[in-house]
Amino acid sequence: MRTPRGHTIEAVDLQTATDAEVTEIAQFRQELAIEERPEDPPTPLPVIEQWLRARPPGQWRAIFIARDGGGGLAGYGVAARNLKDTENAHIRWSEIAVKPQHRRAGLGRALFARVLDSFEGQGDNITVISETKDRMPSGEAFASAIGAKPGLPMKLNQLDLHTVDRTVVAEWARAIPKGYRLERIDGTVPDQLVKAFIEASEGINDMPRGDIAFNDWKLTEAQIRQRESFFKQAGMTWWLLLAIDEKSGEGVGFTEVEFNPLDPHAIQQEGTAVVAAHRGHGIGLWLKAVMLERILSERTDSRFIRTGNANVNKQMLAINEKLGFTYAWQTTLWQLPIADARKALAGDETPARA
Repeated sequence: MRTPRGHTIEAVDLQTATDAEVTEIAQFRQELAIEERPEDPPTPLPVIEQWLRARPPGQWRAIFIARDGGGGLAGYGVAARNLKDTENAHIRWSEIAVKPQHRRAGLGRALFARVLDSFEGQGDNITVISETKDRMPSGEAFASAIGAKPGLPMKLNQLDLHTVDRTVVAEWARAIPKGYRLERIDGTVPDQLVKAFIEASEGINDMPRGDIAFNDWKLTEAQIRQRESFFKQAGMTWWLLLAIDEKSGEGVGFTEVEFNPLDPHAIQQEGTAVVAAHRGHGIGLWLKAVMLERILSERTDSRFIRTGNANVNKQMLAINEKLGFTYAWQTTLWQLPIADARKALAGDETPARA
C-alpha cells in the first residue's frame, strides 16, 4: 500500500534510538493521553520514555514512525508478540496512532500495512488484536474501516480513593475465609510461591471472553519472570496477593495491581480471580479489600484505581461495585484475521479511508 503523499514511514528500534527520538514519541503518547483523558494530570515524559525503552525477554516488537514533509512526527504503528505465551502463539497485537491533523488521509492504513508486513513469515493463522476506547472515536472508526470486528467489549471502571469508606473496607479485609491465608508479594515471586501463583491463575480462564480469539491463559514461570522484568525495566511497582488453601497449600486466588511511583495519579488493577472449586467463600472480595487497605495506607498520593471488566462479567462487576468502583468509559478489543486484513488493504474490500 502506498504511503500518502508528503509523508514517509520508517522502522525504528527503541533500544537503539536516540534520546531525542524516544522523547519525540513519548511527547506524542502524552498528547494522545491528554486527548483521551483531559481530566488527568499529564504523565511525566521520563516515565513514558522509560516505559518505551523497556524490553523484557521473549517480547517481539516492530515499530514504524510516520513523518510529514517537514520531518515532524505524524503517527506510529506498533506490532507486538509475546513469545512466552505458547497457548496464544497466533495472537499479534497492533497499535496505530495518528496525530489529529494527519487523520482521514490514509496514513493509519499505510502504517497498518507496515505492521502487517512485519508479520511476514510468521504463519497464516495470525489474528491481529487491538484496543480502542469510546473516548477516542477515531480509533473505533479506523478499526471498522480496516474490517476488524469487536471481539470483547469491556467497561473501564474506577474507584475514587478519596470517597472510600475505610471502615467497611477494613471489615471486609478482616473477614478471613476459614481455611485460607494470604501471601503478599512485591515485585518478584519467590521460587516457593511460583507453583501457587500458577495454580491460582487458572481461575482467570473462567472469565467471559466474548468472541475474542484467546485460548486459555496457561501461566508459566517464564511468563512470570518476563512480567517481573518488564515492570522493573519500566520503573513500575507490582503488588500481588495470593490466597492459599491452608490444608493443601495450593494457590486458589489472586489479585494484582501495578503503578509507577513517579506517576501516582492512577493505579492499574490487573487480574483478580478465584479458582472454581473455592468460589462462594468471599475470597475475591477479601483479596481486593486487603489490597485496597494497603493502597489507602501506602499510596496516599494516588487518586484512582482503574480496572477493565468484560461487560458480561457480572460476578467481578458486582464485587467492584460493592467496593465503590463506578463506570468511567468503554473499551473494546477488536480482532482481524491476517488474511482478511491483507484483502482489505489490497483493495478487495472497500472500507472508508482512515
